[in-house]
Amino acid sequence: MCQQLKIPRSSYYRWTKPKEPTPTQVRHDTLTAAVKRVFVREKGLAGRDQITTILGHEGIPVAPGTVGAIMKKQGLRAVRMRAWKKTTVVDPAARTGHIRNHMQDADGNRDFSATVPGTRMVGDI
Repeated sequence: MCQQLKIPRSSYYRWTKPKEPTPTQVRHDTLTAAVKRVFVREKGLAGRDQITTILGHEGIPVAPGTVGAIMKKQGLRAVRMRAWKKTTVVDPAARTGHIRNHMQDADGNRDFSATVPGTRMVGDI
């Protein structure tokens, strides 16, 4: 092909393997450093979407897919935190003195015997 185009073969190889990095490689190296910096600063808790948002606020426009590819190549993986919600809150001011266990007799022993069927039932959750 070089003979048909009348160019030296060395020019072709110089074109395929340039000595200085291309602008794309320079930007990718800059983004890699920025992603690592944010990941370390956030203690590994920020994923690709959070890092994309943080970099956007810092003035570095980048797509989430690019951040994800950089993180995957660098071996960075965010720690996932499971949501935890307390579902029962004890109210210390709750008035529970009027509630009595109808399954206990006067001595506090459990009594499941009934004179009429269906008046005392037991279940388990």
